[in-house]
This record gives sequence, structure tokens and C-alpha cells, in this order.
Amino acid sequence: MSQEPRRMMNNSSSNRKTNKKSNKPNAINILFKIIAIAFVIITIKFYMSILKLDLLPNSYIIIFTIAEIIFTLLMVVGLAKKHKTYKLNIFCLIIVLLLSGVYLYVSNYANATTEFLGSMFQEVIETEEYYVVVRKTSVYNAIGDIDGENIYAFQIEEDVKEKMEDKVDVTFKSGNNLTDLGNDLLNKEIDVILVSSSQYNMLSEEIENFKDNTKILHTENHKIKKTVTTSTDNSKYTIKNGIFNVYISGIDTSGNISNVSRSDANILATVNTKTHEVLLTSIPRDYYVTLHSKGAKDKLTHSGIYGINETVTTVEDLLDIDINYYVRVNFTTVIKLVDTLGGVNVYSDYDFNTQGYHFNKGYNYLNGEQALAFSRERYSFAGGDNQRVKNQQAVIEAIIKKVMNSTTILTKYTSILESLEGSFQTNIEQSDISSLVKSQLENMSSWTIKNNALTGTGSYGATYSMGSTKLYIMLPNESSVSSAKEKINDVLN
Repeated sequence: MSQEPRRMMNNSSSNRKTNKKSNKPNAINILFKIIAIAFVIITIKFYMSILKLDLLPNSYIIIFTIAEIIFTLLMVVGLAKKHKTYKLNIFCLIIVLLLSGVYLYVSNYANATTEFLGSMFQEVIETEEYYVVVRKTSVYNAIGDIDGENIYAFQIEEDVKEKMEDKVDVTFKSGNNLTDLGNDLLNKEIDVILVSSSQYNMLSEEIENFKDNTKILHTENHKIKKTVTTSTDNSKYTIKNGIFNVYISGIDTSGNISNVSRSDANILATVNTKTHEVLLTSIPRDYYVTLHSKGAKDKLTHSGIYGINETVTTVEDLLDIDINYYVRVNFTTVIKLVDTLGGVNVYSDYDFNTQGYHFNKGYNYLNGEQALAFSRERYSFAGGDNQRVKNQQAVIEAIIKKVMNSTTILTKYTSILESLEGSFQTNIEQSDISSLVKSQLENMSSWTIKNNALTGTGSYGATYSMGSTKLYIMLPNESSVSSAKEKINDVLN
């Protein structure tokens, strides 16, 4: 073969090798550019999630925006631009991959927080269930069976009567008090009663084996007509002004947060964002107070039967203050939150037993059910309701400590939010919550948290909700009420 054809073959082979070498860098460059574009998309989503969360002060947003733009541009140039070697591209690739993971992680948290805050402020219509109750041995098995009968009731809403009368032809009779109504049913003096779910639970506590010896034929729903307490422009005690009161009501029921029930835990949080003080004032559930809309004496816990606004306005009258905000939780909230946290370490002042659980004096590691039982017990203590208030504060303190643990926040943040969803109700608007967080981020000051509790003396008396039946009540210690007013005003002023 001549030299010329050989040279041509060698040149052709050399060109193919050169093309292969040149094709390989082109593919890598394209890959780097695709990664750069993906990083830009992830960054934009991350940035938008932070803006949507609306928890950063404006000064932080400006710095954050400038830093994100500069850094993203540097990473894109470092990735997409062709350099003499790939060392800079690979370095930027590592940084971008790490940051993309962080951005996606933070975006998930931010979006979960935004959804949770959005669901917190919702106009939930409070509802009350009414039960048509007969003896367990009764021949009545359906609502139609009581046609033509007398129904005995105590404090029944008119719209409930009307709904019942649309279904069956019945005559309503009034009872003198709730306890007599229940006893008369069991003693076969009357055959049918109509009570609210809260009244039904109270009868179950007052009359032994009441639930076991009765059955519910029919359930009727009643919507609570209420004027929800909200912040107003003419009140100086608002979140925007930095001084405000938040009423925390823990209702004694599980399930749907919209169901009204007795207010088992009652805590007023007085906040001053200027002096960074928080005062938690606990009020015993059996405190003998005047119901705001009824003008009659009753236990504070019974105010919850008539809606959250009744509880709030009654406490306003008691302490002579304005309360613009409330937070309402139920048993489900406590159980789910504590279990999500993996349990909490709660200090007990005494050894005692309740609901099948034993608690030692000192620290006890409790799950959700145990924490609820611990915070509800009062009969085991000489101080009764006064000690229960202290136990509730101990549970709250344990939850706060566990939540504020850095490891817990990182690993269980979204789970904590999910555990609160549906069992948490408030009238605090998202913009107010954002305002609080922004204020804290701007100065990063530490807070002083103080506890106070109203006290009283155990006694027995008639209540509006139960009629002439003598129930355990706590007569307020007027000195502790006056002291509480002073402490609240000291924080506000």
C-alpha cells in the first residue's frame, strides 16, 4: 500500500479520536448546565416559600434576597461556564447538591408552617349535640317510637325543640334541675329526657352508672350563636400594640374541636413584647363565678358549655380586663402532641394514683394518655383544684421544654404541626402571628415567664347549669383575685 493512503487512514483515525474527545466534554458541559437550571428552579421555590411564610422582618428579606441572587449567580456561572479544568465545576456541583437538599428540606418546613398557620384562623362554628335519652331496658328503640310522649328537658335551646317537633309529635316538660331529671328517668318516674352532650356527661359524673343504664335514641345538632372576641382598633391591648391577653381554654372532650364542652383548663397568658414578659395566670375549673350572658352563678368550667365567648367574657368580668384573643384545645390535642414528642418528663409534687396510672413524687416520663390523666386529677390532693392547676402548669412546662429541644424541632417539626391540626382553634390572625415572630427576630431578646394561680376554698353550691343540685365549687379568694389583677396590669403597663 502506498504511503499516501496510509497517511489518509491515519489522519481519519486521528480525527475520529479527536471527535470522541471533544464530544465527551460537550456532554459534561450540558449536564452541568442542566444541574444549574435545576438549582435555579429549586432556589426560586425555596425563596418563594420563605416569602409566603412571611415571618422574616423586611431588613432580613432585603439581605436575604441580595445574598440569594449573588450566590445563585456565582453557582450558576461556576457550574455552566467551561473552564480549563473541571475542578471549579465539580466544587460548585458539590455545593449546589448540598444546598439543594437544604433548600428542599427548609421549603418543606416553611410550607407546612404556612398551611398550619392558615388553618389556625378559621371561623369554626361551635356545635352542641343534644341526645334523646331513655332507659336501657326501654321498649323505645327509634325516634319514631316516642311519638305522643312527654319529653323532659332542662335548659334546652328553642331551635332544638323545633327540630324535634318536626320529627315527632311530642310535648316538652321542664325539670327543676338536671340531676333530678336523670334520677327520675332511672327511677321510671319519666320515660324520655332531652339533654345536651355536656349535660349527659355531667349526669354521668353525678349519677352512678348513668351511662350504663341508659341509651341514646337520637342525636340533634345545635349551632352556637356567638360573637367571637377579636382584636379591635379601639382596644389598646392588641398584638400590634405589643401588649395583649390570650385566653387558653382546654375543653374536656376528644375529637372535633368545634364541639362545645366544659372548659377544664383555664389559663390567661398576658404578654408584653416591649418588656418581653409573659405572665400565665391559671384559674381553677370549679371557680364560682358569674356567667357573663346569664347573670347567674356557676362553675367556670360550665361556661364552656355556652361557647368560648362565654368563657372569655366571664373571665373578663372576673379580672376586670380586656381579652381579645383565645386559643382552644381539647383532650385530643394533648394526647397527640405528647405522643408525637415521644413523651414528656413531668414533675409531680405527690405520689398518687388515677385512672389506672401511678405517679411518683418527682419526675415521671409520661405518654399522651398519662399526661392527660396527670393534668386532670384533683381528688387525690388536699388542695383539690389548686393542685390540679399546678399539675397542668407542670405538663405545659414539660411540653415547652421538649418542643424547644433543638433535636426535637429538627426531626419532628412537621409531625408536631400535623398533631395539632384539627384539634386547635384560635382567633389570632396569621398576620398577627407573623408580626410577633418578626418582632422577636429583630431584637432576639430573652423572655421572662412567670406563673400565677388564683386560689379559693372548696364548698358546695347550686349552679346555673345544674339547677338546685349542690355541686362542688371553689369560692374565690378575693385577695388572690386582687393580686392577680395587679400582676396582670403590671405586665400590661
